[in-house]
Amino acid sequence: MRIAICDDEKVFLKDLEQKILSIIPRLDVTVEPFSCAEELLESSLSYDLIFLDIEMKGMDGMSAARIIRESNKDIPLVFLTSHTEMAIEGYEVNAYRFLQKPVDDSKLRQTLEDIRVMKASRKGILIRSEKEEILVAPSEVLFIESDNNNVRIITASGTISTRMKLTDAITLFNKECDTIRRVHRCSAINLAHVGRIRDKEAVLDDGSVVGISRSYMQGFKNDLYDYVRKTAR
Repeated sequence: MRIAICDDEKVFLKDLEQKILSIIPRLDVTVEPFSCAEELLESSLSYDLIFLDIEMKGMDGMSAARIIRESNKDIPLVFLTSHTEMAIEGYEVNAYRFLQKPVDDSKLRQTLEDIRVMKASRKGILIRSEKEEILVAPSEVLFIESDNNNVRIITASGTISTRMKLTDAITLFNKECDTIRRVHRCSAINLAHVGRIRDKEAVLDDGSVVGISRSYMQGFKNDLYDYVRKTAR
């Protein structure tokens, strides 16, 4: 993972770098520190994550974020700030998260873990369907239905049928994203696509409706609330 940190406070910059390196093994991460936004913008910007201070001398972090978004809309931007009221403005540049200074170690650890899971969910998994193999990104899965030893994987772009047990399908995708939750003996839902829960069913963000059995309801709600809290949806 390549991470950039941009902050004009040298002591804070070094401290955050060391905290990241204590959480992620050095062999798995490269941390590049920048003391001003101008220096960051001159780099390749080929990062998996950017920590960006909002208040800096010269160009501020929010202005730098707007420039970054002109060329790259996907890099997760985590703003560092002492003023949480700036969060509203951050949504204009699709901020991934805000961390208040001084950065809490547990929140930093959770942010790094959430980024890792998000990156993994974008990786494709090969699913054999009839005579072809289809690459499916876990993040695209809406829900999964089973019929004996066959499953239907419903994604935003279509349905993929394959011979597999539901439990095996859930395990396969959760190795990458850990957001697939069983809600019935014959179905499972991706937490990332739940729009709302009503009565005994979940309404997904594409309008699909999936039933939830009583025995799974409370556990599913707990997992959903935990997911929303962690991702700040």
